[in-house]
Amino acid sequence: MSAPIPKPPPRPSVQQAAAPAGASSRAPAPALRSSISMSGLPADLGRLLETKQGADVDFEVCGKVFAAHKLVLAARSSVFMEDFFGPAKEKATGSSHIRICDMHPDAFEALLHYLYTDSLPATVTNAREEAAVIAQDLIVAADRYNLKDLKPVTENKLCKHSFSASTVLPMLVVAEHHQCWKLMDKCLEFIAAGRNTRAIMATDDVEHLARRCPSVVKEVSRQDSGRKGGDAKQPSDESVQFHLNR
Repeated sequence: MSAPIPKPPPRPSVQQAAAPAGASSRAPAPALRSSISMSGLPADLGRLLETKQGADVDFEVCGKVFAAHKLVLAARSSVFMEDFFGPAKEKATGSSHIRICDMHPDAFEALLHYLYTDSLPATVTNAREEAAVIAQDLIVAADRYNLKDLKPVTENKLCKHSFSASTVLPMLVVAEHHQCWKLMDKCLEFIAAGRNTRAIMATDDVEHLARRCPSVVKEVSRQDSGRKGGDAKQPSDESVQFHLNR
């Protein structure tokens, strides 16, 4: 009678591997819901962002810390590639802890979600006013980190948001500074409507923007004058040309 064949030992898993000495464990952050269902590589990278396993860089954004993976960020952004692996990495952002003070934490969280999954989270795609604020930060980040696909996607989302007298002027400034002409047309179209112009001109943003971005206020005043003169036009190429030639 032959001896029984011994069972092979269980395959080791990542979860069974002992953590390196001195390594600190990271508590998994709550996952951001995407605006679309994900599968394949985007879903896998989304889980990697959620669990933070193997993360090797921390971003401190206005006091809130986000863990990420340099290789993923570098693969998505030429700016991160240069920062982490370029010649200037030792002088610039070669460290594993980076502080960002001019971006809202929710916007940076949405940016990471996009970098890992190639999709926008629900915090950007819903109809709330806060989503529009986050989206404006994403447009700024798209230029800063050379994410060419992020800007048009975010701009289209902003164009579908409901404008208000309190949000349209800051949105118009972002649109002009970052050459989002479609969004700028939408803002000017909202401003040109007679029921909106007076309320917008009465906001505190007008005086602030007159110092920060006088060309935008000049265009708003032009829209107001045109409405009072009975010549309020729907802005399109003419409005864009005004900013291109200033």
